[in-house]
Amino acid sequence: MSDNDFVKQFEITSPCTEDWDAMIGNDQIRFCSHCQRSVHDLSQLNRKQIRHLISKSKGHLCVRHSAVNPRPAATPARVLYKIGRRTSMIAASAFSASLSISSAMAANIQKPDYGEYLRDDSCVMYSTIINATGATAALYGMVFDPAGAAIPGASITITNVEHHEVVMAYTDGAGQYRLSGLQPGIYNLKVEAPGFAPGHVPLITLRENDNNRVDQTLSIAQISETVEVISEAEPNSVIMGGAIIALPTNPLIKAAQEDDIEAVKEALIKIDPNARDERTESTALEHAVRNGNREMIQLLLWAKADVNARDRSRQTALMMLDEDVTTDIVWDLLNAGAKVNVRDNDGDTALSEIATVNNTEVMKTLLDAGAKVNAVNNDGQSALMKAAAQGLVNNIRVLIQAGADINQQDKNGKTALMYAKEGQHRPAVRLLISLGAIELPEKEKEK
Repeated sequence: MSDNDFVKQFEITSPCTEDWDAMIGNDQIRFCSHCQRSVHDLSQLNRKQIRHLISKSKGHLCVRHSAVNPRPAATPARVLYKIGRRTSMIAASAFSASLSISSAMAANIQKPDYGEYLRDDSCVMYSTIINATGATAALYGMVFDPAGAAIPGASITITNVEHHEVVMAYTDGAGQYRLSGLQPGIYNLKVEAPGFAPGHVPLITLRENDNNRVDQTLSIAQISETVEVISEAEPNSVIMGGAIIALPTNPLIKAAQEDDIEAVKEALIKIDPNARDERTESTALEHAVRNGNREMIQLLLWAKADVNARDRSRQTALMMLDEDVTTDIVWDLLNAGAKVNVRDNDGDTALSEIATVNNTEVMKTLLDAGAKVNAVNNDGQSALMKAAAQGLVNNIRVLIQAGADINQQDKNGKTALMYAKEGQHRPAVRLLISLGAIELPEKEKEK
């Protein structure tokens, strides 16, 4: 998306003087030992990653941003940074550092030999383990950093001790995970997140109809490699600290953003359900979908909210689904006339957007509703490639079962397997290879 699209002001209100280079982490996220909080470098994230980060933040956020400084060095300026409207429309809260996000941390880890991916035969299959009798169990919980903040994007691997079968999931934006449909038995649990030491919980006993909670607190990983940092005199400005973004001013949109259905009912008496907020460019339906509030969605649809209304990024509400959305909500939108294969400015569809989110049931619903599994965006990326780039093995399996072309190439000649390898998502690599993904010859890669 062009930087000229839907620009919104993002302001760092509490500048911080801590040394970024002294923090543990990588280019995208580091842990500040001084304030015991995570700092996100917005310059290293794309608009969709920032949008997801903001949409899941309920309190404050600590960020770092670098940008070309158009002013002379001696000229004082109020520091405001631009983020695409597609990001700002999801937000609507004040932010300082109270959330730990680690889903983007993988860039600086040394890549292993790819032959290593094929050596553990017991971990080739990644699927929900279903008991033949139909009686299953579930395991859920949260993952925290040492400061007690949630860690979204942490990988959860549970292994059946007897059968050596593996089920994987990822924590959502609130650091929560859930594994359901598990066969009763004894399991080993492993929790991993880039930048943190792995957590292990051995010998968890699950009985029929159990719904057990297991939380984990991960410690910061020790970094042993030496990195040489070269400073170059560039006309860039860098600022770090607590930040805020704009709140909706329209009472209806503000009530929807705050998940206040009573206030929404009151506002609908006087306000058009399709009103778009002047400051955030968002609608009430968009916020209701992001909040996963089915009652509010049904209320707005009953009031004739346009289910196919597009924001400035040409996204519809159906493209804004995430971990909180249920299949019932998706069917509500579809039954109200939501178009499943429309594209936004990036060429993405609802399916390619949900492919990056740990919500396979919603993905299946979109496929059942006619979503084109091999549709590609402006960069030639398919839903399978986007799922592989995030290492979402359950999404990968669903897409391939639905007919996704496992060896399809994007405009740069990259396949889903290449995306998984670049992200160092070893389980995803093993799964793709086991399902028929092939390594392209060097000549093909160069194309």
